[in-house]
Amino acid sequence: MAVSPPQRTLAGLLASTLAGALALSLTLVVTSPAQADPSPSLAQVRRQVDVLHHQAEQATERYNTARVELTESNRRLEAVRNRYDRQQQAVGTMRDVVGRIAATAYKNGAIDASVALILSEDPTEFLRQAAAMTQLSRQQAAMLRRMSSARLQLAQDRKAVRQERGRAVRLKATLADEKRSIERKLASARNLLGRLEADQRARLAAEQRRANLQADRASRGSRDGGSTPTYDGPASGRAAVAVQTAYAQLGDPYVWGAAGPSSFDCSGLTMYAWRAAGVSLPHSSSAQYSAVRHVSMSELQPGDLVFYYSPISHVAIYIGGGKVIDAPYPGLSVHITGLYSMPVVGAGRP
Repeated sequence: MAVSPPQRTLAGLLASTLAGALALSLTLVVTSPAQADPSPSLAQVRRQVDVLHHQAEQATERYNTARVELTESNRRLEAVRNRYDRQQQAVGTMRDVVGRIAATAYKNGAIDASVALILSEDPTEFLRQAAAMTQLSRQQAAMLRRMSSARLQLAQDRKAVRQERGRAVRLKATLADEKRSIERKLASARNLLGRLEADQRARLAAEQRRANLQADRASRGSRDGGSTPTYDGPASGRAAVAVQTAYAQLGDPYVWGAAGPSSFDCSGLTMYAWRAAGVSLPHSSSAQYSAVRHVSMSELQPGDLVFYYSPISHVAIYIGGGKVIDAPYPGLSVHITGLYSMPVVGAGRP
């Protein structure tokens, strides 16, 4: 039977709707994978993880610097507190003596009402009044001047205590901030690695093992049965001890904030190596740069420290032959690498 025009129109509409729905379904099936956030490639993750690890190492050295500064601030605070306490005691003793002088002078009618100002809390006014009292004996006037000077020093020490306390509070806040920054960077690196497929993670782990093994072999050279490598280069004296100590740490893992004996960050390694040679260095690459005598790159000798990046955030120990030993960053153990494998800022000799 023939279909009436209205029926043909309805049939065509249904067919058109079904065709559109089918096309939309096919479109969704085809385009969904492309629109979804694709898993990062192994190369992308490797690059991003390397960047995060480098940023974590930079934050580690800022943390180390703040920790060194906090130690120094606490030392200064203790010193100024002790000085303040001693000065306060001295002022108290002088106040008793001056009080007796003032009382005697007042009874004898040899002093005017300005004695109240002499004992005031304003050390500058105290000094002015003491200098104006010609009726006091020379000895008494000298005592008043000494007390005025002591009170001025006490006021300065009180201010110094407040300043050092404030500095310590700020440094503690910096430490907390840098610690959070380090942990965030490392967590981001772990999250990136967690997004990899199982086979990608296995490949990356294998690559890391090969890199560590190659670095270890290159660092240690030929050995008998895996014995601890030793340095037999041209260094002598304390420098030789420092380099030999650094050699003995090859293969130890990087751990932020660590300074041995079995894990290190970069400045922890150089501090540990030179401490074995009897030289004390701060646990911070930038602080070590300030603590050593600077030498030109053409003057480098084994045992010298080489500093990298601007601002300084990495340090290594030169071993000769255009090579350094360093603790690089999380995931890579203490190894030997090229002197110019990172941007050099300068060098120094402990």
